[in-house]
Order: sequence, then C-alpha cells, then structure tokens
Amino acid sequence: MKIVRKVEIDRPVEAVFDFVADARNDTRWCPKVKSVSLESGAGGDARYAVVHKPVPGQAERQMEMTCVGWERPHRLEWREDDGTDVFLVSYELEPLSEGRTRLTQTSDAEVGAPKLLRPIYRAGIGRDIAGQLRRLKKLLEGRSGGG
Repeated sequence: MKIVRKVEIDRPVEAVFDFVADARNDTRWCPKVKSVSLESGAGGDARYAVVHKPVPGQAERQMEMTCVGWERPHRLEWREDDGTDVFLVSYELEPLSEGRTRLTQTSDAEVGAPKLLRPIYRAGIGRDIAGQLRRLKKLLEGRSGGG
C-alpha cells in the first residue's frame, strides 16, 4: 500500500534534509519511535537500530532502518523492517521561495496484517504520517520548544 503526504516548512531545504536524514531525530517528531541508535555507516550508508511501537496495545518492536537512497538535499530513502512490516519511505524535498521547503513523504508499506484489516491499517498509517509531518513542521519552525 502506498501512502503520500506533504507539508511545507518555513526552513531552507538543506536544514530540513539534514534533520530528517539523521534518524536519531525521529524520537522528536515521531511519537511511535521510542529510541534510535546508529549501528553503522553515516549519511547514505547509515544503518540504525530502532525501537518503535507501531500498534497501540501491542508490544514494542525492534526495527532495522537502512538508508537506501541519498541525494542531498533533494531526496532521501529508507528501508524499515521490523520482522512483521516493511516500509520503503522516501522524502522528496523541494525548495520554495523565501527559504521554504515542500517535503513529500511517500511510504510504500507491506504490512503483516490480514488482508481484511489492511484498509484500517492504511487509514491509521496515513493519519500517523500526517501527524508526524505536522510535528516536524512545528519543531523545525521553532513552535514547539525544540529545533
């Protein structure tokens, strides 16, 4: 299932790219991410160990997050695999006028849920991504005490 969401952020494209390219920042804008540690590499060769809790009421999961595409400052791609679900996540970053950036997140998900539940998962994942992008915008624009 493919899910696409967009946000415009009042920050230069390089600043937005550098922030989202370091997965250790994910705990600041993705509430389901509990911890992130760099396992190896850097930049386009980075691999992270992530603990996340993707489904309320279920246990936390270990996830491997690997950078599979890096074109600073315009494109970043991740492969996220927790043994149940696999996500290919891409961020397309487009510079706009006056130091603004349009970030488009595309998530292509293979979820382990039964086929009957996939529409519910799709809606939930889409809602989660939209919320994450709102938090990222507030954080990077300095409206949430971080950033």
